[in-house]
Amino acid sequence: MISWNFPGNQDGQVKGVADAGIENFNGTELSSLARENCQNSLDAALDDNNPEVLVEFERYFVHDNQIPGIEEYRKILRKCKNFWDASKSEKAKTFLKNAVTQADHESGFMLRISDYNTTGLSDPYIEPGDPFNFSFDGWNALIKIDGGANKGDDKAGAFGIGKSAPFSNSYYRLVFYRTFNQKHERAAQGISRLMSYREGTSMTSGVGYYGNPEGNNPVESIEELDAMNTRTEIGTDVFIYGFKASSDWDVEITAALLESFLMSFYNGQLRVKVQDREINAVTLKGHMEKIHNERPGATKGTYGNYLALTRTEGVYTYTKDFHGMGKLELRILVDPNEKLDRKVLIVRKAGMKLFRLGNISKLVPFTGILELKGKALNSYFRTMETVAHDNWEPGRHSNPKQAKAYYEEIKDWIRSIVAELAEHTSDDEMDVEGLSGVLQREPETAETGDSDNKRENLNDHLGNIDILERPIRTPSKGFFYGKGEEGSSESTSTKGTLGPTGETGVRILKGKRKRKKLDSHRGIPDPKGKDVVVQKKPGGESNCPLKNVRVIKRSTGTYSVNFEIPHDVEYGRIELVTVGENGKSNRIHIKDVKPSDGCKIAKLNGDFIETVGMSSTEKIKITVTLADSHDYAMEVNVYEHN
Repeated sequence: MISWNFPGNQDGQVKGVADAGIENFNGTELSSLARENCQNSLDAALDDNNPEVLVEFERYFVHDNQIPGIEEYRKILRKCKNFWDASKSEKAKTFLKNAVTQADHESGFMLRISDYNTTGLSDPYIEPGDPFNFSFDGWNALIKIDGGANKGDDKAGAFGIGKSAPFSNSYYRLVFYRTFNQKHERAAQGISRLMSYREGTSMTSGVGYYGNPEGNNPVESIEELDAMNTRTEIGTDVFIYGFKASSDWDVEITAALLESFLMSFYNGQLRVKVQDREINAVTLKGHMEKIHNERPGATKGTYGNYLALTRTEGVYTYTKDFHGMGKLELRILVDPNEKLDRKVLIVRKAGMKLFRLGNISKLVPFTGILELKGKALNSYFRTMETVAHDNWEPGRHSNPKQAKAYYEEIKDWIRSIVAELAEHTSDDEMDVEGLSGVLQREPETAETGDSDNKRENLNDHLGNIDILERPIRTPSKGFFYGKGEEGSSESTSTKGTLGPTGETGVRILKGKRKRKKLDSHRGIPDPKGKDVVVQKKPGGESNCPLKNVRVIKRSTGTYSVNFEIPHDVEYGRIELVTVGENGKSNRIHIKDVKPSDGCKIAKLNGDFIETVGMSSTEKIKITVTLADSHDYAMEVNVYEHN
């Protein structure tokens, strides 16, 4: 006989309304439902050589006689309500009042989620009288095991907290499951994750089962489910009764699927039918464009990720073997004309989105996708995932110190790649946020004609628009001091003298000087050395701002420094300075320097980088490691020696 059974709690814990699993998905019910169920289906792909999984989302309008055991369930809801009405929990009272009202309706919505080309759920039956015959996989992992996510290797931790997502989408927490597995076993059962209530002299556990009450086992079939949909292929079905359906539920589901499974669709690993409209590798473009145009906020960074997958121009691909566990594959799109999120989407095997990694660079308009490839690599980082599978937390790993180091290594690798891309972005190409919608006035020339007439013409077509002057370029991040106007000094004065004109300039200390204060250029005179004095006021080729200065953080304490100089320098010095709020600059102590292009390093002198050759025909690139790990707003100064 098929019936409802809510087992007793043996005078143990009383289950309230705030089920931790269900509460986790409140506010994101539909998107979580789409994400969790599709991930379970992808993990259960029938054939690794033909991994394309099909998932269907179909909503039905059903009458109460199409809901299995509804009359008995209505009585249970009332018993539960009567018990909790005596409590002080307003949340419990409100939930149960609404649940009873919704369940009493003669008709309502039901959502069916079905998957195909999957394995189905194994071992649905336990032999009566054999309590030791218990499977920790398949059917029991979904129906009976709580807090024991059982998927290993590179699989997701599904059948953990994610199996609560369907219940968060039901007004009265009623869900039915059905499977047809590889052994051609059929099973069906209803589950209610309700609340404890008093039944006679005992208290129930709060979780009920609809099926064979002996052992709370499933049955081979439930008539109402089969009448709704016939299962002929191997796979699993989820039926959510009392479905909380908004009018645009299908659009919300579609947006959530594109957000979470973009890579799965693109790689042909997943097909999803939402009320007879299919999302697959072929139709992906149409669905993405439609959602992006109609609900741009719903796609967030997903549309940029889609462009990174489908474009060829402005896209860069990088790979890295990661400690023999597998391969990291990074795809970066750079395009100043698109609103890109400057983040990298992290996806694991089967293409499910984990999270977007930010705080990478503000210099480059980019978006990216990082894919983990390899069973061992996916398994390693899976153990760092949060219960919602939306972040990595190294503290969750069995070796948190190593996990943190590996995570930082991945972040540093991504930052170094984006930093390299930033080096090829000139100042003239930088996007100034907020100016894209403002018309700018170019200087008047004989060719432009009457600007007033042009403004009238613009106003006729575009309305009254303020036309602003083109903004002044940002100040240079450093200066070049050439040796053109120079003198010498042997005094201990901070300033030296430039020839007969008597102008003062900056002293560049030479020889072996015992310096008292590095910042003020003071020192004790040495008969064997003279100071070079160069003109401080910038102007002309010899004393001018440096061009295209880039100081980019690669990792903690390590920076890439790039710039261009006006002419070749045979002997020179490079210094890094940080400018405080009072306008005073202080030199930054450098621990190590490595040249890349455009110059040769003679030696590192603590505060200065001595060079024996700097070229003006190519960008000068060096990598410096600072003596400390502080973050500085840096400027670069270059001095030319005699």
